Amino acid sequence: MCKLSAPIRNGQIMIRSLQYFSCKRYPLVTLFVANVVTAIIGILERLEGPFSLVWVTNAVSIGLLLRFYPRVSWHHFAVCAVGMVVPDLLAGTAYHQVLIMTSANVLTIWLGWLFLNRFASRSENSEWLSTLYCVPQWLLLCQPSLIIGSLLGAGGLFFMFDKPYLQSAIFWYLNESLNFIVFLPVILAIPKVIKSSEGDLLSIFLHILPSALLLFVFIFIKNEMYFLMASILIIPTIVWLALSGNLFLTTFGISMNGAFFFMWIVHSSHRHLHFSENIYVAIVRIVVTVLALCALTIAVAISERDKLYSKISELADNDDLTGILNRRAFMNAAEHTIASLNKDQRCAMILIDLDYFKKVNDELGHQKGDKVLIEFCRLVKLCLPAKQLFGRVGGEEFALLLSNESDKSHEALTDLIVTEIGKKPLIIDNEPLPLTISAGMAKWVEGQKYEILFKHADQALYQAKNNGRNQWQEYQHNETLQAPASLIPSVT
Repeated sequence: MCKLSAPIRNGQIMIRSLQYFSCKRYPLVTLFVANVVTAIIGILERLEGPFSLVWVTNAVSIGLLLRFYPRVSWHHFAVCAVGMVVPDLLAGTAYHQVLIMTSANVLTIWLGWLFLNRFASRSENSEWLSTLYCVPQWLLLCQPSLIIGSLLGAGGLFFMFDKPYLQSAIFWYLNESLNFIVFLPVILAIPKVIKSSEGDLLSIFLHILPSALLLFVFIFIKNEMYFLMASILIIPTIVWLALSGNLFLTTFGISMNGAFFFMWIVHSSHRHLHFSENIYVAIVRIVVTVLALCALTIAVAISERDKLYSKISELADNDDLTGILNRRAFMNAAEHTIASLNKDQRCAMILIDLDYFKKVNDELGHQKGDKVLIEFCRLVKLCLPAKQLFGRVGGEEFALLLSNESDKSHEALTDLIVTEIGKKPLIIDNEPLPLTISAGMAKWVEGQKYEILFKHADQALYQAKNNGRNQWQEYQHNETLQAPASLIPSVT
């Protein structure tokens, strides 16, 4: 067992517990906390009046509602409003300012959730941004929320601070567009579970490392010239993330790099930016947004390609009826496993044949026979330890390659499968159907190749059938088993 499995398992338990607490036990509390925290960040980044340079609350709220709340009511939007109002009032903002700006933000959240929830396409597994055409569709569906929220927010700025209406609307729109493209996809792409292999963890580390190094640059380089030279690295970093095909890593890296790049430029000006003079901030927003959009599109395209390739590989390697390995895939995997064995390891090949299966097809029909094969495979998989090879090598003939187990375990498992299948009838279409199987087992010896091991298991299978079926036999290396021509599994 992999030595990382225990921490990963603990991490999975922690995530499930957190998800239960946040989404099932106290979902409104979680939504409230998220709004409070993001609103505080926005308040700290205010440039002039209630206008924030970084306001991620709306994008984060929409993402949480879409991803983790299957049933959304007015209570959720009320909680979002309270989560924004409380820190604003504690910061000393005037009541009428809080009311107007919160109204614009809540309307943005409601419209964004409404259009995306009703019209955005999702995969069969309810995954967002699952296909390439989902990206332009998602951007288009966000526009009503962005435009109406910007117009209402600009009206508030004009009413309270006499700011130019059109300029305010443009700044507001660019700000929200950046947040929707940079931060909203992160939440939509969060994986449901932690992957449990060491290779996946190494891949995650290698893809996060460039973003971490770039973050180090943003924090510690004070000279503007050196920073601008180093900031060029944001382009290959985001491209590197996009080429990984992992939507979450890409969106996470985009948000990390884009946010800190933008905030560094703002703070490098010592926050002495007048509302009407920060046009270059809007240009920075446009640049970061375009970079993020390009990277997101590349990542979605590569992710879609990888899923298609995985599906094609699965169809090529798996039996289309039972879902287990087909003959070619089983042979390739078994040959690789056997070639990697050393003299101290144990391995056994088991061939299984369904007794009188031809009679099932002839009397009950091939459709019923297919259901028998599917149910048989399901029962066998329930008995198998993890990472053991199981394939269909003939019409009603199946093969198992058991490795990393003791000889006694191989024998016990073979006996368990044969006795369990024959002990009680299968339930097919709510009707009992008696079924027995015969099996032959051959144990691997040092230097033996796949073809010889398979041949020995096949000979043992013939012997089991010759002895009356509904049993299993082990191949004896000091005997030569002759298989009668009448006992061919594919025709009996």
